[in-house]
Amino acid sequence: MLPDQFIQFIVLGPGLAALIAGLFQRFIGDRGAMVVTTATVGLAGIFSLYQLFAYAAGAGGAGHVEHASLAADTGAATSYVGQHIIHLITWMDVGGFKADWAIRVDAMSIVMMAVITGVSGLVHLYSWGYMADDPHKARFFSYLSLFTFAMLMLVTADNFIQLFFGWEGVGLASYLLIGFWYHKDAPNDAAIKAFVTNRVGDFGLALGIMAVFLVFGSVEFGPVLTAIKENAEVVPLALAEAGAVREVVVPFLAWDIPALELIGVLLFIGAMGKSAQFFLHVWLPDAMEGPTPVSALIHAATMVTAGVYLVCLVSPIYEYAPFAASMIALIGAVTALYAATVGMAQNDIKRVIAYSTCSQLGYMFFAAGIGAYEAAMFHLFTHAFFKALLFLGAGSVIHGAHHEQDMRNMGGFARYMPLTYGAMMIGTIAIIGLGIPHVWGLSGFFSKDAIIETAFAAGTNGVPFAQLAFWFGIVAALLTSFYSWRLIYMTFHGPRAEPHHDEAHAHDDHGHGHHHGDPHESPLVMLIPLGVLSVGAVFGGWYFYDAFVGHDYKEFWDGAIYAAKENTVLKDKYNVPEWVFWAPLIVTVTGFVIATFTYLFNRGVGQRIADSGGPLHGLFANKWYFDELYNATLVRGSAWLGDLFKIGDKKVVDGIGPDGVASLVRWSSRRLSAMHTGYLYHYAFVIIGAALVFGAILFWRSGGAG
Repeated sequence: MLPDQFIQFIVLGPGLAALIAGLFQRFIGDRGAMVVTTATVGLAGIFSLYQLFAYAAGAGGAGHVEHASLAADTGAATSYVGQHIIHLITWMDVGGFKADWAIRVDAMSIVMMAVITGVSGLVHLYSWGYMADDPHKARFFSYLSLFTFAMLMLVTADNFIQLFFGWEGVGLASYLLIGFWYHKDAPNDAAIKAFVTNRVGDFGLALGIMAVFLVFGSVEFGPVLTAIKENAEVVPLALAEAGAVREVVVPFLAWDIPALELIGVLLFIGAMGKSAQFFLHVWLPDAMEGPTPVSALIHAATMVTAGVYLVCLVSPIYEYAPFAASMIALIGAVTALYAATVGMAQNDIKRVIAYSTCSQLGYMFFAAGIGAYEAAMFHLFTHAFFKALLFLGAGSVIHGAHHEQDMRNMGGFARYMPLTYGAMMIGTIAIIGLGIPHVWGLSGFFSKDAIIETAFAAGTNGVPFAQLAFWFGIVAALLTSFYSWRLIYMTFHGPRAEPHHDEAHAHDDHGHGHHHGDPHESPLVMLIPLGVLSVGAVFGGWYFYDAFVGHDYKEFWDGAIYAAKENTVLKDKYNVPEWVFWAPLIVTVTGFVIATFTYLFNRGVGQRIADSGGPLHGLFANKWYFDELYNATLVRGSAWLGDLFKIGDKKVVDGIGPDGVASLVRWSSRRLSAMHTGYLYHYAFVIIGAALVFGAILFWRSGGAG
């Protein structure tokens, strides 16, 4: 394992590089900013990958005992089974509320550090070529490193408050990156949409963290999760009676809600927003308005996987919150199928891959919902390789095709950019999960099939929604194969297409006009990351299978993931019927055959189907009309409610309050001013009138007294 100083560099280095690039660009120039950020994140990636391979080779275990004793000697925070805490500084310590800046090193954070810094380092390098003509390179690279730093703070946090800091930091950095080309309306709108949608989820996460402190009196992962595992007695701060944590209820209106269920649902709402699950998914495709390297960084390994990571990290909560776990399984299964249907009808090359991300995240979530947290993390890990490969490959296509993104304007690109074509083929075969059961396949085969098999096993054991998730996963695999091969055929095969622009695709990736000419291969600095990711997409699943979900999974995870039932789901997957192992291959080949017939041998069929405008195609092409539905209800409803409150505020509150008082004073002053005429007889009249009034009052009072 790496010494603490190296781990601190991995986590803190990108943040320092972001500050240097962002604040000192005038002194070091664009190239200096690019060198500082790329070198720092790249070196952090090398250290993180070394740490992952070393940890996997040792299968955890013994190394952690050594680190636990080291933690005690160096004054680090308390270390729990399977983890080592590197204490940085005390952040908050008020009464019973305590939160540190610390780095938690365990199997979960080791995997995530490798994924984040590995992909981010390659994205930094790739951006040297992709952003070569952009005048604001220092700002872009600073944002990339800031994003990386925030994500690292999130995954290495040892308490909910530090996790929330990283969570919001990632949201801020993604807003800056999606809206990087702020001179265009589309990126600005997309950035705002992502920011606002995530605020909905983040509100749930914040409430969940508050509920954790309410019940446990702590926001540190160690004490909270240990109390759940041991069913320790807790004394909630208010609103609930003391008792064993799994039986504690929180009264709300007329209901007594189990505390763990409440916490689990609220935390998952936060995960839904960040990981673009059904209902809160609408921001993800629009995030494609940012530069393509941003798409790779957000969609491959970082922001969108934060929700999956959170659910797996707090797995003890969901082990004893069956309603919340069932909710995760259902939402994940629906998302996997929904996004796959929409991906079939998109024409923007980046949006197809974006909906693919949404669908794959659905797989990860329903795996976590049925208790197969290890399988969810395995798919998160392998997905980072092939999804980053696909996005950077799409960026290479866009770069080589003079900033064209509409696949209807492509075709025959394979002969112009063979290396990009080869990388995209590897990414496609990996994401569709092509492989021969019990023999070998690419990364997606090992991780996605593990999820499908465990879903079937969980369904036979009566886990809620597991059977539904299994069948939705099978259908989504069919659709994934179809739209992935559709992308390959429309982009790289057949004749060059005639320009086919419409309003939805009249933009380009850099804000430049479209220039039509022969495509060309991308520069070497963009091809090297494709080559590295291709190796991961081919061998990553095979190499890490036993460690993540195979025979060594207990030693590898070493307590970082908790399953109350000794993970019978993973054990039982080896006892499923043989047809379950072959079903994903059958539907994958079926999707390939349909796409080949439609878009290779009969290239015009797909376009004719689209032009016919059938209801099903319209539903998929318009993303099930979610944007229109939300605009008609939430957006317009909020505007109407705002106008109503504005009327109430202006007419009632201000009318009776400050505006009313001011109007009364003005009216009174005008009337009193009218009496100041300067004529003596007017003043005499007022004096006599006043004397009569006061005299009458005195007479009345004296008469009453008598």
